Amino acid sequence: MKYRLLIIFLFLLTACDSKVKQANKRGLEYMKQNLYDQAISEFNHALSINSTWFPAYYNRAISYANAHCYQEALTDFNYVLASYPDHADSYFNRALVYENIGLYANAIKDYSETLKLRPDFILAYHYRGIARFRMQDFDGALNDYNEALRLGKHVAMDVNMAKEYGLNSSALYFNRGVVLQKKGDLQGAIKDYTEAISIDPSSARTYYNRAIAKMALYHSEEALKDLEIASRLGFQQADQVIQSYFKN
Repeated sequence: MKYRLLIIFLFLLTACDSKVKQANKRGLEYMKQNLYDQAISEFNHALSINSTWFPAYYNRAISYANAHCYQEALTDFNYVLASYPDHADSYFNRALVYENIGLYANAIKDYSETLKLRPDFILAYHYRGIARFRMQDFDGALNDYNEALRLGKHVAMDVNMAKEYGLNSSALYFNRGVVLQKKGDLQGAIKDYTEAISIDPSSARTYYNRAIAKMALYHSEEALKDLEIASRLGFQQADQVIQSYFKN
């Protein structure tokens, strides 16, 4: 899962030493360039000057997470939250770390803490839905995807921001379609896959999933068309299904 870099530290703190602020600023610039090792070095330098300056801990945690140094990231997030237990972005990003290392129950707990503090945080609903899906909690996942989509209808955003949030792109519709398909609501799944395709017609996996749902409903001709599109888009499993079910 890709991390969303919430690097703007919202605490009302100022660095008493300009060298601390300068090192932090350099670290943030490295983060923007995805140069996380260099960013970590700068945040280490800032903390060597002022070991109590929490923004550097938070920004270093984000850098550690993106550098796949997950335990170090967790240590920094834990330190920040011990002093600032109302910092929603730290809960959210710690949840991402937990999700990336497969601790889905921990991730769900942190996403829930995030939503207590920021009940309109669309991404937290979306990602908690993913974690709940991985825990086989399909009803919980469906509720989260529904809430994310409901909130998204009231948010004005451009296409790029919409994709980042999984709104007006294929992500949420695709994920909800998967849940509905798991729950046996094939018509609902097909509807969501169709919505996802209307937004992102290049998603081979969405055509494939829609084809499988259509096959379960015995809509063979429509399913074959979707499989052929998925195949042209490079999805090899589509070729296998075509050979097994339509070429005999």
